[in-house]
Amino acid sequence: MLASIWSFLGWKEEPSPSPPPVTITGVRIPADGTPAHLLSLITISDSGATDSFLFHVPDLRHYWNTERAWDYRDLHRLDLQQHHHVQQQHHLQQKYHLQQLLRPQQQHNRQQLLHLRQRYLLNQQYHLLQQHHSSCMGAYYVFHSFAFDDLPKNSSVPTWISDIGDGMHRQYCGDVFLVKMAPHEYGEYGWAAYEDIIPEFLDLLIEGPLDS
Repeated sequence: MLASIWSFLGWKEEPSPSPPPVTITGVRIPADGTPAHLLSLITISDSGATDSFLFHVPDLRHYWNTERAWDYRDLHRLDLQQHHHVQQQHHLQQKYHLQQLLRPQQQHNRQQLLHLRQRYLLNQQYHLLQQHHSSCMGAYYVFHSFAFDDLPKNSSVPTWISDIGDGMHRQYCGDVFLVKMAPHEYGEYGWAAYEDIIPEFLDLLIEGPLDS
């Protein structure tokens, strides 16, 4: 039924190639209280969660142990910058970019439209960095699971990452992971483009950004 409606409206479903796996350096914040550390992560194609707009995501099944914990994964975005005007400018750029991508003459199938909406409606946090943390500027995604019945509570995530405003904080369970986007963020076919997180980011985790 839905397929016939989309066809009537002129949308064409064309199979898209799957992105090849890539190896990236991310950060793991263990739930057992041991220090956060860098680690190598391999991406896999998976479109079963809210991260599907990335097309390929770090494979975290080994760390979460249960299939339900993997299925119950979620993410939010951190934008780390150095200038106060960036937040408003970035928001306006995103809004304009989305308008351009969704113009009628642009050809997108249903899946691509869903990915675009996910990408721009995702929860985002903005933080300002001190000068000596300028090498950590960029966009990051925080991956976590909300399978609270399967994973232990994680109390080690810094408050500046868990903060959702008005004195409220996210609750995390199991290990929490961060990955960094490349400056252009998306490459061929709209696949996410990642880059390695540098060791200096571990110091930023502890010290935190400026109050924004």
